[in-house]
Amino acid sequence: MKIKPNKKIIVGLALLTFALSIIGFGHLNAQAKTTWHTGTPTAIRGTWYYNGAGSNKAYVTYSAHMSKGQYFEKSDADNTYYKLPGYGLKSIKYRYLGQRVYELTGIQYSPKGAKVQFDGKRMTYKVKAISKSKLYFYKGFHTYTKTPKFTVVKANHALS
Repeated sequence: MKIKPNKKIIVGLALLTFALSIIGFGHLNAQAKTTWHTGTPTAIRGTWYYNGAGSNKAYVTYSAHMSKGQYFEKSDADNTYYKLPGYGLKSIKYRYLGQRVYELTGIQYSPKGAKVQFDGKRMTYKVKAISKSKLYFYKGFHTYTKTPKFTVVKANHALS
């Protein structure tokens, strides 16, 4: 006795197999986006400057496993700016969200003698590496560049 294959069952099984394979690949893609990596992404390492108007000038520096940042203070004697002691994140981890967007997380720390409100607490935020010379933060001052548009000095120039 010869068994005739039912076309509806074959088509249904083919569609089910196709749907399961798509769901499986979608799961792998979602899993890749949730993978946390230790350290900071190489695309954002280095020092970045916020070139705001007036005295709104800031920096953030990313090393392999830490970040630090702060405002610049205007020098007393001339139109130059110097870095204030930085605070930031240590034990940084990141995950890539696609389209050059990274989610960073780490433990907040303060410079010696200072204390930020959430010292020792975990903080998470997103940045986008727009290009090799431009970084976009989704919170706070938004666009940072690799070069400051103001003169940076190591310390305050006292009036003489």
